[in-house]
Amino acid sequence: MTSNKILIILLCAFLLAGSVYLGILTLNNLKIENAKVDVSVKDDFPTVPTAGKDKPTDQTMAKVLYDSDVEWLIDPVKLNDLKLVDYASTTDPTGLPEREYYRVATVKNGGEIINEFIQPQNPGGKQIMRFHKTAQGKYFLISKNSEFQGNEAEMINKAAVDRMSNFISLNAPKKVTLSGITFIKQEWSDKMPLDWNNQEELSSNKLEKIGRTASGDFYKKLTAKDHNLFFAEYVLKLPDSTAWHYYMPLAFLADDKSLIATFNSASQEFKAKKFNDTMSSGCSISAPVIATGDLTDRLSLIGTTSVGGALYAPKAANDELFKVIFDYYKIGRTGTVDYDDQPVLTYEELAAKKPAVIWRDALGDYHILYDSNYSTLAECGKPVIYLYPESKTNVKVKVGANVRISEPNYGAGWRVTAYPDGRIINSDGAVYENLYWEGLGRGEYPVITSGRVVKTVNIEAELRRDLAALGLNKNEAEDFMEFWLPKMPATPFVRLTWLNTSEMNELAPLFILPRPETVARVFLDFVGQDTEVTNLKPQQLQGFERKGFTVVEWGGLLVGGK
Repeated sequence: MTSNKILIILLCAFLLAGSVYLGILTLNNLKIENAKVDVSVKDDFPTVPTAGKDKPTDQTMAKVLYDSDVEWLIDPVKLNDLKLVDYASTTDPTGLPEREYYRVATVKNGGEIINEFIQPQNPGGKQIMRFHKTAQGKYFLISKNSEFQGNEAEMINKAAVDRMSNFISLNAPKKVTLSGITFIKQEWSDKMPLDWNNQEELSSNKLEKIGRTASGDFYKKLTAKDHNLFFAEYVLKLPDSTAWHYYMPLAFLADDKSLIATFNSASQEFKAKKFNDTMSSGCSISAPVIATGDLTDRLSLIGTTSVGGALYAPKAANDELFKVIFDYYKIGRTGTVDYDDQPVLTYEELAAKKPAVIWRDALGDYHILYDSNYSTLAECGKPVIYLYPESKTNVKVKVGANVRISEPNYGAGWRVTAYPDGRIINSDGAVYENLYWEGLGRGEYPVITSGRVVKTVNIEAELRRDLAALGLNKNEAEDFMEFWLPKMPATPFVRLTWLNTSEMNELAPLFILPRPETVARVFLDFVGQDTEVTNLKPQQLQGFERKGFTVVEWGGLLVGGK
């Protein structure tokens, strides 16, 4: 019996020892597994591209950076071309610099933060790549704070990739609230920040600082319009001197564009009307139009909005607020009837319809809302894009526009296979000669200051001569004539103005990967006239040379809904 007890005790001791051993082994294995996870994270930072003889070849880890680690420069310093991004060409087809570098911050333990602005076919906004230059002179792309299209490993030339650092102050918030007003980040500006230090549109317009946010100063940007009014935009300037567009949604404007408001007894007619809060010219996306100063003597109170704040209407039938609505209404309407055979109103007839209400925001600005029955009748009509790569190429194409109609289906952008002869194979296998879209561009439509007036009886010959001077080939010119010749006005004369590549890049930028070497875009703005009289400057048309991967686009201002 005693021997049995001894045997049991020995067996328990053996099992206990085994358990301890297995526990230690399991713990060690767990530590090893955790170490593998930890190592894998470290191996992911930095990722060193394999191509390019000047790229870093060591795995030296740069310091993970946050806002507290840097001091932002008040005035960024422009640098020479560091050639950190690998492109075949050195200039954009529009003649603008393809890339620009700025030192925007110093790192407290040594080093710098450098912004590289990449100029796509779009002067209205830029892709940006932010780099950390270490004290030892090594470059790391800060992936989380860079905004660009394309594969980073294929694009960067002399840098590794830092996927860990993150400057929270550079992540522009989707909403900003100031003075009780909520501003929303413009969706179309995502991935395309403004370069505050090299953006002419910022310096050429009225900028007013209206508040401070955790991410930087917030500005109101006013662009002068006719009749002492302004297009209004709102801009957030981040600490590295990039900037982002915002807009002010009107909470009292219902989804069906009716006003959520209480009207006084003399103003009940406004209840049934539907209003737009933005205007545009040509075929660009609209912006709100505001009046500044004090309009009290010119306005009559008509009601109160659901969110507070008074609604007004102009007292006088000839108020300038009606004139700007009439100017907008006339776009796309010529003659005596419009495309629905509705009579085209005179200014006096339009003003009698009481087509405007005015709301004053917390900043003191008056917003002009106009009856949606009197919207413009124009959009970018059938821009057609031809792709001519040097060899069979998979191409991605996006348009900076609200695309309403497209062929093939646009979706979130075209992904096609293009051939040197111009054939395009869509992702569904269908074959096309070009990419076609209609809609509203996201940029500002240019002011028409040049052009010429021709006799309508000579319009075909005049258009063919222009297309040849602009550099379109026979097939492109024939396609243009087939679409646009039947749309020429029946008036005795026609005013012709051609928008060029840089103007179209501002209005509706193209984003194309791989990047083409040659981009030529032509767009016809035209209107019928009863006389040959014009105050426009003569327009000089210029062609282009087709080099490398070439993209050609033609289009025109589609008016009258046709």
